[in-house]
Amino acid sequence: MYRSGNQPFDAVPTNPYALCAMLDALIRRYSSPLLAEPARRIANLGLGTEALRAAGFVAGIAALPAIGRQAYLLGLGLMALGRLLDLLGGTLARQQAQTRTGADLEHVVELVWTASVPFVFALAEPDRALAAMFLMLGLVARAAVLGRELDTNPEKPVPLLDWGANFVGKSEMFAAYAVACIFPPWFSLIAYALGVACFLMAGFRVAASEIHKP
Repeated sequence: MYRSGNQPFDAVPTNPYALCAMLDALIRRYSSPLLAEPARRIANLGLGTEALRAAGFVAGIAALPAIGRQAYLLGLGLMALGRLLDLLGGTLARQQAQTRTGADLEHVVELVWTASVPFVFALAEPDRALAAMFLMLGLVARAAVLGRELDTNPEKPVPLLDWGANFVGKSEMFAAYAVACIFPPWFSLIAYALGVACFLMAGFRVAASEIHKP
């Protein structure tokens, strides 16, 4: 059963099937205190969460041509900047008790960007095309099951599904792409591994939707 509605921006959801992947929750826990003061200073400058998210997206997009031209470390730096701005935006939103808006647009933008990274890796080295396509298919499968939040049935707890349904988040994908930028010859191996993880996550979430039906 599906449900929708606003939730606190970048908050840890009460529903375990709302995406809150392992590394995402860990990084949020330790980064929020460190980013609290910078977020307050940014707010004093009149910048809001949407501006930070937009800037992070621009930085991520700027990384794509760098990777396509085999400037992998530059691409990694731009991706890291985009991730930092995203974390700052989440910290600022929690300070201001804002609710997440434009979730559908964010969902589409995330899918486009995450699928573009393997595409530009394949542009840099066409021999990587098959691995890149496999990863892109895995990302599509992952995105297909993230469109809605699932209602859980507390009478049917399944810890393995709780874990598998949150297997691949933003931080896991960033870590995989970062390793690929540092060690470009490893891209195909990383792409296949991440693609398999995405397919597994999609399967876990589909299974969860069936098991937890009221």
